[in-house]
Amino acid sequence: MPVMKEPKPLPSPLDYIPEQSIPYTVSSKDSWDTLALRSDVQSSGMSAYDLCFFNFKTRNPAEINWYLNHKVGCRHVTRDGLNYMFSNADKHTPNVPNPGVIYLPKHGTIAPVHETTDEPTLNAWLGIVGKAGTMFAVVGIETVTGAVVSLDDPTKWMAIGAAVNRVGLGWGASGGAAFVFISGVSSPQQLNGWQQADGDFNFAIGENWGKMAKSASKLKKIKPVIEAMAKISAKTPGGLKKLLKTEPDRYIDLVKAVKSVRDYRGLKGGEEPEVFMWDVPWLSGGVEASVFYGLQNFNAMWDGTN
Repeated sequence: MPVMKEPKPLPSPLDYIPEQSIPYTVSSKDSWDTLALRSDVQSSGMSAYDLCFFNFKTRNPAEINWYLNHKVGCRHVTRDGLNYMFSNADKHTPNVPNPGVIYLPKHGTIAPVHETTDEPTLNAWLGIVGKAGTMFAVVGIETVTGAVVSLDDPTKWMAIGAAVNRVGLGWGASGGAAFVFISGVSSPQQLNGWQQADGDFNFAIGENWGKMAKSASKLKKIKPVIEAMAKISAKTPGGLKKLLKTEPDRYIDLVKAVKSVRDYRGLKGGEEPEVFMWDVPWLSGGVEASVFYGLQNFNAMWDGTN
């Protein structure tokens, strides 16, 4: 079911009609993106998000979903389950103010769609780290080192490290590469000294197949980010830096993925750090079988290397 939130107070009432607008009955062929490509909309300089603001006075995706459901009568959802989508059936939805109807700017009208404050910063980072861990009977340790790029400024990088103290049962050693996603952090100082505890397991014979299974089940909260990083061919922090410089569109894709996670999945964003790491199965291996509780101690500093 799409994530939606009733805005309080409402930025626009449910019977709100934008100035200099004309009503438009949506169909199953429509989306905010296709509507933004219409000549009358393009002449106003509006993007898809501007159209949403024009209609509802909000750019928050969860609030837009609420308006689509409660004002336009949308009941069909997108394939990923995150959003409501337009449908031919919307015009037949009972007990909503504008069944199947949104508003488009009149041709030639420059609509006031930029009267909001700047979009909040993501305070999020993505990157690659190397990991190596051992487990002997009931205790063990794992070390993590790597680098992450700011999703607010592609020129800012942070070198990160972590020492993970393990308590549990197991034996062996494993290591490899992992992707890392950090939210709620604007500078290294916020991550320095941060501690995070998680239950974990390793079952590694050659490639770390236990980690692959864990990544599929544990990290659903950031699924769009995982899918975006899976398309990245870089295997090291240096390789990631080079890739994002030569192919800036990759960086934009990562930003879009993180925005969708922030807007729909309820990440903390600015309250406190939250760190996610998932192993790259084809770059992880060893011989280890263990189940443990890990306490991660993080450190970070600005990374000025190229």
